[in-house]
Amino acid sequence: MRIRLKSLSTACLVAAAASQAVAQTDPYKPPLYWSTYEYNIVRQHIGTCYNYIPEYELLANINWVDVNLKSLGYNMIEVDGWGDSGELNQNGYRTTHSRLWQHDFAYWSAYLLSRGMQLGMYADPLWIHVNPSDTRTKVVGTDINVSSLIENPTSTAPPPASTDPATSASSSLNAANPCGFTGESPGNTVFTWVNVDRPGAEQYVKGYIKFYADMGVKFLRVDFLPWYETGFDHYLGKVGIPHTRQQYETVLRWMREACDQYGLFLSLAMANMFNEAELERKYAHSTRIDEDVDYGEWYKFSDKDRGHRFPDWSQWANAFDGFTYWSYISGRGRMRLDGDFIRMNTYESDSERRTVISTHLIAGGPVGVTDQYNSIGNDIWAYQNTELLALHADSFVGHPLTNDPTNEASQIWTGSMSNGDRIVGLFNRELTPRTRSVKFGDIGLLATNVAVRDLWQHADIGQMSALNVQLPPHGSMVLRLTQKPITCRPQSITFNAIPDWTSNGPPPIVSATASSGLPVTFEVALGPATVQGNQVRPTGQAGMVYVVATQTGDDISCAAIPQVQSFKANGPHQSDMFLFGTFTSWTPLRMRFTGGQWVAHHVWVPAGTPQYKFANTNNFTGVDWGNSKGLGGTATVTTGGGANSQLTAPQNGFYTVFFNDVTLEYVWQEEVSASAAPQ
Repeated sequence: MRIRLKSLSTACLVAAAASQAVAQTDPYKPPLYWSTYEYNIVRQHIGTCYNYIPEYELLANINWVDVNLKSLGYNMIEVDGWGDSGELNQNGYRTTHSRLWQHDFAYWSAYLLSRGMQLGMYADPLWIHVNPSDTRTKVVGTDINVSSLIENPTSTAPPPASTDPATSASSSLNAANPCGFTGESPGNTVFTWVNVDRPGAEQYVKGYIKFYADMGVKFLRVDFLPWYETGFDHYLGKVGIPHTRQQYETVLRWMREACDQYGLFLSLAMANMFNEAELERKYAHSTRIDEDVDYGEWYKFSDKDRGHRFPDWSQWANAFDGFTYWSYISGRGRMRLDGDFIRMNTYESDSERRTVISTHLIAGGPVGVTDQYNSIGNDIWAYQNTELLALHADSFVGHPLTNDPTNEASQIWTGSMSNGDRIVGLFNRELTPRTRSVKFGDIGLLATNVAVRDLWQHADIGQMSALNVQLPPHGSMVLRLTQKPITCRPQSITFNAIPDWTSNGPPPIVSATASSGLPVTFEVALGPATVQGNQVRPTGQAGMVYVVATQTGDDISCAAIPQVQSFKANGPHQSDMFLFGTFTSWTPLRMRFTGGQWVAHHVWVPAGTPQYKFANTNNFTGVDWGNSKGLGGTATVTTGGGANSQLTAPQNGFYTVFFNDVTLEYVWQEEVSASAAPQ
């Protein structure tokens, strides 16, 4: 092992990790943690040379988590996929993430323990990393060659440690990777699987889990099980050979037995969940119920393939559908639902951010933060709501009124805290305001005047027997209901209508009054505008703007139920803009509207003549622009299959891309050449 220590002895720290390991009182309670995923996936999208995370970036994020999140319970750092190291121990288990790392997993696990955190691992114990001809690497505790467990020993070398790909029709990995490292490709078997029917297979699989456990790891995220089970992916087609149901159950059983023995939380990152998740419910502590978070945003959280159930992984594409449908199999002391990582910085508004974190916590799932110290911006607050995090601390699991995601009743969730308090989550996935109503007697509360607290306003809103609230698009409200009397005086808000806005007109002034006489504050819940004080400032994009008025109360007055008003912004610019190209495998990169034009920073472009288009949707269902050449010029409308644009890049490099959707002028401005780019 290549380990260099400054002030800590790895042997001592690993021993300390083992001595401090404590079995969970609730083995199904999922973690709050940070993952390297965003660093990896962003680099994959722009096609940069190594997707591994350097140790200096890992450390910077550890420091950020330590300062901002650890005290709230986010005490684990998970190293996700994209590793490029083939460095193995004597039993064939990977010891480090990257060949360019100075330290190994054991070092980082011990280091995290010294700072009051733990290491979480992404891996699949069914993967074999040795060559078929290897005769030195032995199955732990035996004299059996690990190479003898290779299921189809036809290749001359195993693939590198796998990535966790963004699952979309256009994102088979590394199709345009400028560095040429191996990744997934349609129709090819890319994993070297263990043959579970051979002597030593059980020892190898369980030994892999013990290998991590001995470091102090308590979380194992196992990926690509559908590719093992069926050899099929509904985007990529054939990706290997299928295995029997008995073989699949055997490997799940082995993993669970080892995780139980050594105190690890078993998280399945991909699973087909056939027969209503019959086997996953039996063996997993948690299972992911949606596709990869990928580039984030509301589309991936709530809109992608909404309401459509696929026959295999992932049966539901977006997190909200997955949480909703599979809610009936989850609960206290049962398997939990994993909505995948959260990229809070990709959401359009604070209203969306509150909805996303609320959904993960009210469904009883883990919270996998993957925003980074240098990408989170001002959004860290969304992970820091102690009243909402109390649900996780209590092992709370809520359920929707129906698990049919096509029924709007599924957007009302309820559940009980261990002390008998009730939690009500009201959500609006729609594009227009919706009224959500709940009678407290219908959810088991018999008192006529129930004390209601808004967990985002951090304030009581009064005593009542029912609640009607209008939510903005993509908005939510989470309430805690108790029998405890409250003394604050109820109040209400009168929010005046807002006139529509036309380009070059004065910014709208919003006005509202609270019955308490206290000042009202305003927030843009959704739409192309910002707000400062009582002045709404349209960005110049076209679309509906939804504004919420709030009054959080004081020592005398309760908080008011927020009110919603909207207006139409008749700006000349599009509501959204995306950049697609051969350099991203035609995966959309969201552009940001800044200074009257659309901008995309740090876009990797390989030398040559790559092709691209601009589009106002992330799936080419709207308008797109192309049919141009050069690093600057004017595009034309190409909706319906018109020619792509083409640029000539003299060398590999990063570019900032500018596009004006009114004049259709664009510029590609080189940032740094590939030779100077960080690897």
